[in-house]
Amino acid sequence: MHLAIDPAWYGAFDDLQEAVWVVDADARSIVFANLAAGRLLGLPREQLLGAAVERFAATPQDQAFWADTRLVVADGIESLSAVLRADGELLPVMRRVTPLAMAPGLGAMLVTMVDCSEHQRAEHELERLLSELRATLDSVADGILVCGLDGRIRAFNQRLVRIWNIPQSLLLKRDDASLHAFLAGRVQDSVAYHAQLAQMQEDPRAPTRDVLQLQGGQIVERRSVPQLSHGSVTGRVFSFRDITEEAQSETALRMAAVAFEASPYAIFFTDARRMLTQVNPMFERLTGLPMAQLLGRCVESLFSPLGSDWTEQIELAWQSTGVWNGELSLTRDSEAPCAVQLAWVVLRGADGTPEQSIGFVRDLTQQHAARKRIDELAYHDVLTGLPNRLQLSQRVESALRAARPGSAGFAILELDLDRFKVINDSLGHAFGDRVLRLVAARLQICLRQIDMLCRLGGDEFVVYLHASDRATAEHVARRMLQEMQQPFALDGISFSIQVSMGISLFPQDGRLLDELIKHADTAMYRVKERGRGNFGFYQPEMNANLLARMQLEHAMRQALGRNDMQVHFQPQIDTASGAIVAAEALLRWTDDELGPISPATFIPIAEDTGYIITLGAWVLEQSVKEAARWMRGGHSLVVSVNVSALELRQPDFVERIARVLQEAQLPAQLLELELTESMLLQDAEEAAQRLQALAELGIALAIDDFGTGYSSLAYLKNLPIHKLKIDQSFVRGLPDDEGDRAIVSAIIHLGQALKLNVVAEGVETEAQRASLQTLQCSHYQGYLCSAAMAPADFAHWLSGQRPAVLEAD
Repeated sequence: MHLAIDPAWYGAFDDLQEAVWVVDADARSIVFANLAAGRLLGLPREQLLGAAVERFAATPQDQAFWADTRLVVADGIESLSAVLRADGELLPVMRRVTPLAMAPGLGAMLVTMVDCSEHQRAEHELERLLSELRATLDSVADGILVCGLDGRIRAFNQRLVRIWNIPQSLLLKRDDASLHAFLAGRVQDSVAYHAQLAQMQEDPRAPTRDVLQLQGGQIVERRSVPQLSHGSVTGRVFSFRDITEEAQSETALRMAAVAFEASPYAIFFTDARRMLTQVNPMFERLTGLPMAQLLGRCVESLFSPLGSDWTEQIELAWQSTGVWNGELSLTRDSEAPCAVQLAWVVLRGADGTPEQSIGFVRDLTQQHAARKRIDELAYHDVLTGLPNRLQLSQRVESALRAARPGSAGFAILELDLDRFKVINDSLGHAFGDRVLRLVAARLQICLRQIDMLCRLGGDEFVVYLHASDRATAEHVARRMLQEMQQPFALDGISFSIQVSMGISLFPQDGRLLDELIKHADTAMYRVKERGRGNFGFYQPEMNANLLARMQLEHAMRQALGRNDMQVHFQPQIDTASGAIVAAEALLRWTDDELGPISPATFIPIAEDTGYIITLGAWVLEQSVKEAARWMRGGHSLVVSVNVSALELRQPDFVERIARVLQEAQLPAQLLELELTESMLLQDAEEAAQRLQALAELGIALAIDDFGTGYSSLAYLKNLPIHKLKIDQSFVRGLPDDEGDRAIVSAIIHLGQALKLNVVAEGVETEAQRASLQTLQCSHYQGYLCSAAMAPADFAHWLSGQRPAVLEAD
């Protein structure tokens, strides 16, 4: 049965503006449509009748809806939907579907639709305008906050969020009171903040401006204007600007002005032609000219000598780095020119051409004088003005580097004034100092300019004779003796001074300065033993001891293979607590035929023959392995190993130590290397590089037998040294010997000043230990605690089960 439509419906529904369908619920076809429905869908009404309703369904939801209309027939529906026009346009509509009972047993639906396109376009336009408004608010540099008179927040932009650092959680809450409380809590002076808001409420039409100091130092400028609607105030618009950088810039400009006026450096400004446009008071004082005579003057005219290419140098420097640096002589009005350091900076315009320049001038007069004095103190003897030990070392090092096989050697003469103590004791030290200056002058005239006379200290002098053999050295020595035989006269007193001299020759008597001086010193004391006032050459007694030395060297080279050598360990103790802090590795040798052999006997032979490299490598490896065993046993203890000069000079020295540590899995911090002072002065630059590389691995460095050789504060300051070891010769006289006590105290205080640990060696009595503790020496080692122990004994001692006191090796 089909639905029948009463013709009267056409007249009734054709006058309506909204589109009307009647849909057969079972067939889901349109059985009636008014004229408005045809206009809505763009089809004549006749083409709508009988058409399937799914034809105009535009969305998957509508397709599903029309596929099952039973619920709709029962309940009806109203929703915003869309229909597909005949021209393919998707048209938004407000659709209402209600059941319609037209005949028993027949289901029908009444569908009404209203065109929503204009309404939707209006909404989209409104959304577009609101979006543009939001984008405009967010694009401004200031933070914007719009509030009603009651304080309710109407709008804000993202810049406000960033300036005040408002958390997102607070924005999502949409709680105006919480947001206002947050803003008030961010300012440093909340009382003044609330007072200003209260004043705005009292006079809502008045614009305001104030500056807020936020927590953390941020500075914000706040402005507000009333929001008007039809002439009435409806709210308030706040703008916030972060002026922190501006305020800091203003402060910096004020400080720069103060610094310019009060600067200890002379400062000048010039124009593009390098004419002075501004100078500070220090520049006036330095030049001795008032500002009126300086302004408009060419900068180059103030400095001399300028040099023909000085301007060209400036241009090249400005083109590369924008600044020229150098030392010049500054012309002054009424005084002699002075040395200055000039830093001259160019300021360029947007097109890159120079517009201004700024010069910073520093007076170097005092610095040059201080440098000259420092050089004199560093390289010259204060009393006589002669070169000192440091300058002699550098001169000899230069000669050693230049030495070639077959080239001429050099000679070292050591001189000592015989019985000079009598002069000091009888006539006073001041008189004795003047005598030393006279002696220095007499000795100097006996030398060539290429030779060097230096004073070691007291009445000891050393002479370096360049390119000299035995005959030349003897000639100079005789001339000195002859010159010194002439009587001296001072303050009306006539007196005589004789000298004793010892001579050593390079290369036959030694290859290092310390060795040559030592041998010359030996020769000099032999002269003194034979009556003084003469000279003598060093004579090594090699013939008598040659066979014994050869036998000892052969046995030494066999000792490692025979297991005749062993590394023993002597603990280093904290003076105050008695805790063990480190252990020094000491090589011990007992030969089956020769018995125990002292290191003082075989170590020099090993160094002379180069075998010390093999011994040193073996001692290092054994010591590191033993320290690794201690660590695995729960005792992370530093092991200290002596290093010879020859070992340090090996090209692979650093790499070999790193490899040994890695193989034993011992942290580098648990290894310490002991060096002598003389090693640091030989090939100083190369030694410094090796020591720095060791320090970068984490290995500690100690100076052994400190105070017995030439001590330079320069290497203590510049090299990565961690520890000083006081030689036992100074400790032996404690606590009674005032000289030893003074030396030990000086070394301890030096170590403390340089933040170095200090270890005293050879401590044998409780009185010595107590004296060291009083002098604040941090550590000690010696027989008082224990002699050097074999590895097993030391491990047992370390575990706390100390065996009976061991015999000294």
